[in-house]
Amino acid sequence: MKNVTEYQVTEGIGVLQVTRPEARNALNWQAQVEFAAAVAAAAGDPALRVLIITGAGDQAFVSGGDLRELARHPEKAAAERLNRTMSAALAQLQALPLPVIAAINGDAFGGGCEIVTACDLRLAAAHARLGFAQVRNGLTTGWGGTGRLVRLLGQSRALELLLTGRVLTATEAQQIGLVQRVVPAGEQTLAAARAWAAELAALPQDALAALKLLTHAAGQLSLPETNAYEAQLFNQLWNEPNHREALDAFLEKRPPRFNRPL
Repeated sequence: MKNVTEYQVTEGIGVLQVTRPEARNALNWQAQVEFAAAVAAAAGDPALRVLIITGAGDQAFVSGGDLRELARHPEKAAAERLNRTMSAALAQLQALPLPVIAAINGDAFGGGCEIVTACDLRLAAAHARLGFAQVRNGLTTGWGGTGRLVRLLGQSRALELLLTGRVLTATEAQQIGLVQRVVPAGEQTLAAARAWAAELAALPQDALAALKLLTHAAGQLSLPETNAYEAQLFNQLWNEPNHREALDAFLEKRPPRFNRPL
């Protein structure tokens, strides 16, 4: 059986791509299992520096679960399977100790938007549209998207998007903070994501991991607890090779060379 999710790593930059453009990159059972396996592979790859999530073609990023397939499974066990597989995969994706970029090459609806919220950085093609369409299917989010959306945008904005199912343009998504960058028309979204990933891959890997941990913690801890955790991570990094390299490069008036093998 041909894979419908591809995962490749080149020079520390991984690309996880859903390759079902004929179905607008909807996730059938096979794609869900392969997506989860690719995330697990990324979690176990010590050479990985940055991960990019995207879809094939230019029409859709991911359009959520495959409704044609799901329509044949009204039983509760199907819902439980769908929830279990993708919720676990996106929780693992969010917990990766490295930057994860959503390269939104086309429309991201329903579960596709839930994947977007599990990524750290998000850039979208100018023609892309985003929307939490679950309400139009008589459902809630099912892959952890509501909790992440509230943390990203706040309760009021999240409620409006979830209750109305409103479709956003890429520019509107950027204006409310759901997307950080919009790729101009005529430019390749994946190429823009790779360029961003290369910038991140050149930065200190341990500091990136610590800052990601700290930022996620700050959304759940009290301010004193966050400050204590910040002090702990700051002190841990102080005598690490990347920080010493940054100081040496400054004193020697040269570009730093981070992440070198010991």
